[in-house]
Amino acid sequence: MVDSETEVVLVTEYFHPDTATTGQLMTDLAVGLQEREIDMTVYTGQPNYHSGDNDKQPRVATHDGVLVKRIRTPQFRQSSLIRRLFNWTIFTVWMFFALLISRPRRDRELVFVSNPPMLPIAMWLVCKIRGWEYTYIVHDLYPDQPVELDYLSEDGVLARIWSRLHQKTFQNAKHIVALGPVMKERITRNAGQGFDPDTVEIIHNWEDEEFIEPVEKEDNWFSQEHDLVEPFTILYSGNIGEFHDLETVVRAAADFEDENVQVQIIGEGDNKANIIQLAEKHGLRGDTVKFLPYQDWDDLPYSLTSGDVSIVAVREGFEGVCVSSKLYTAMAAGMPILCISQPKDDEARLVEGNDSGIQVTQDDTDGVVEAIETWRNDPELVREQGQNARQVFEENFTTDQSIDAYYQLLTEGTTN
Repeated sequence: MVDSETEVVLVTEYFHPDTATTGQLMTDLAVGLQEREIDMTVYTGQPNYHSGDNDKQPRVATHDGVLVKRIRTPQFRQSSLIRRLFNWTIFTVWMFFALLISRPRRDRELVFVSNPPMLPIAMWLVCKIRGWEYTYIVHDLYPDQPVELDYLSEDGVLARIWSRLHQKTFQNAKHIVALGPVMKERITRNAGQGFDPDTVEIIHNWEDEEFIEPVEKEDNWFSQEHDLVEPFTILYSGNIGEFHDLETVVRAAADFEDENVQVQIIGEGDNKANIIQLAEKHGLRGDTVKFLPYQDWDDLPYSLTSGDVSIVAVREGFEGVCVSSKLYTAMAAGMPILCISQPKDDEARLVEGNDSGIQVTQDDTDGVVEAIETWRNDPELVREQGQNARQVFEENFTTDQSIDAYYQLLTEGTTN
């Protein structure tokens, strides 16, 4: 149990001013816990995401009362897998030795997130050597993610060693935070025999309810500027990764080539070139399917609310491996959600269970077409499901609610 004599060290690759979703969430978490009188220190890296030409940050500084310590080595901008692998390696090795030889002046507990992929194992080893307790926040489950993406063979030596070490990380954790019940079930299976499922607490990610609020398209300058007011607009905004199934949406869009329907995709990522190529193959790019780069931070309240329907899409096989952070932003935006996932995935449970949109299985283009036609023919359903999404968000997924749950977990040992 964390008390006034304990220093809590949050280890995260991304932190303010980085604009990566993890950086935003971990900044909120550190500042929120500090405001709740938990003594927080953050160990992090230099900004390296898609936030523009950020100046190198000082090695030691404070942010909203939180002590921030950064690695000295500059890191590459996250523009390719090779660059990410380099950054991950540098960050993980640096953090391992920095914490291993550190000299805390009082009791210390660690809180760390699941990225970079090898960070949890490194932090488990540090804590084992130093005798520290730790809380492990699982945003992405490894090695499940690279296995599902066919980067690793499930039966290969690397995956089996990685899984065995990850079992140790789970089994020795004081707390594990999962983002949903399906993820909790998968963690429990992966953790092996003798693991106590009560170690895993479900605390969802969040969005700032004052930063993202519903805006009618007619009153939204972004919708006006990009000709999204008149067409029925299906919006995707965020990372365009291999684990986001946008292919199903683009293929379905071919059925609306001659109708007043627009698919607007905003963002960057490893899979963007393939999605553009697919749109071009079907003769849709620039007409039915349009692309924009990441938007400036100050424009997000308008770009994220510029459509009629939000897309949340995950690749098949990712049930319990992650919970899309776009789900919380989409709910905050107050639009119905086109959820492309398996029917019992965490995202689908929240969307369908709260009548906040329509779930469609991956590759079911007919299902996507049917969902879009349903919304186009029933504006009242669009309004009701959008209102439901915002209401569910306000009741469950605001910043203060999630930070309160973390505070309770760290100070009392349970969120129940």
